[in-house]
Amino acid sequence: MKVSRFQNNINILNRTNETNFKGSPVVGITTYLDERVMLGKAVLDIAAFEAPQIIMSNNNDERRERLNKSVIGFSLGYLSPLVTLPLTNRLAMKHIAKLTKNFVAKDANLIQLSNKYLINAEETKKGVELLSEKLKTDYKPILDKVGGNYEVLKKKLINAKNSVLAFDLLFTSATIGCVGFFNNWQTKRKTKQDGYSAEFLMADKDIIEKRAESFKKNEPLRKATWLGIVTALTLSPLLLKKGLISQNSTKFNNFIKKFAHKFDYTDGIFMSRLVFFLSSTFGVQTGVILASRNQTELKDTATRSTVSTIAFFGGDILIGSILGRLSDKYLKTDLMKKDVEKSFLNKLIPPIKRLRDLSPRDKKIGTALYWINLAMLTACTGFGVPYLINKMIRHDVNKDVQAQNKNTVKTSRFYER
Repeated sequence: MKVSRFQNNINILNRTNETNFKGSPVVGITTYLDERVMLGKAVLDIAAFEAPQIIMSNNNDERRERLNKSVIGFSLGYLSPLVTLPLTNRLAMKHIAKLTKNFVAKDANLIQLSNKYLINAEETKKGVELLSEKLKTDYKPILDKVGGNYEVLKKKLINAKNSVLAFDLLFTSATIGCVGFFNNWQTKRKTKQDGYSAEFLMADKDIIEKRAESFKKNEPLRKATWLGIVTALTLSPLLLKKGLISQNSTKFNNFIKKFAHKFDYTDGIFMSRLVFFLSSTFGVQTGVILASRNQTELKDTATRSTVSTIAFFGGDILIGSILGRLSDKYLKTDLMKKDVEKSFLNKLIPPIKRLRDLSPRDKKIGTALYWINLAMLTACTGFGVPYLINKMIRHDVNKDVQAQNKNTVKTSRFYER
């Protein structure tokens, strides 16, 4: 069977996703991370982006701001779902779908049913039976609530799942995306300066403040723009709901039904790559960029955000594909997927197999390549990009300093006359 390159959903009856930590703990941990996109991305985020950029800060104020962003982002983006999503899943099943009698009902885990089983009543019935067998849960009480009508069950599950998705998009985007504005407030409170913190030791205070004057006037507009983007992102699950519920065979509805599983949550908790991309790109990154205090910081944040987004969502895939092909050619491994869709993307960046699907020898080599991939991204995006950006910041500040000095000299000569 042909599979998509980004297909993270495991066959609902396949138990091979239960990681075996026997043998090498490094291989076991790496396999666990490789299986769970969200956790793997957390390691990538910290090791390849956040920690190196904190180290490359120009002064203590910039370092504090980057540390704030990292700690708050990690806590709310990666750790909070372990607490919030189980709660919202159960609340949605009880109060939105009205399918469970109490908050602790075991059958609330029906919300884990993949969207690919919510395209019609027949598929929903099939999915419920398979999930029941996998999770060893009896869903008879839920089925009794809908009178055994799988069309009704489908609609209720869609409402519950999309309510959770909307909350997650709002919570993740709004809380992490406002870190830039929070840092601005905290730095102003601590230093009494409105300028970009990275520049504080590069020139006199009056020059730094002057560089931030025009951006300070537009701050309310930038905040309103960001809130508008977050609101639109939060309402976007309505499009998913429309495509799944509608019986009309339009291009839009067929497209949604085909790709709805991309919005699934692993074990009902861990975000898919697509959901995280939407939240990070449209909610978090726009918030960080729009919180810029002058033109230089705008260039800085836009560059870092663009590079980190490309590397975060595609760089590791590209490097992994290259390393996998080199390994297959020279180390005689079998890392590359052979049975995949013949799409343009698959031809451009051939996908590699999951570590869990490899032989013991190939799994060890695949594990080594996983960490080599991370090291390469750390060197390029964690240290290389900040190095170039810091040079750009110094250039911009020195340009204004030189202009100020020229004006001072001209003024002095005028009064001498």
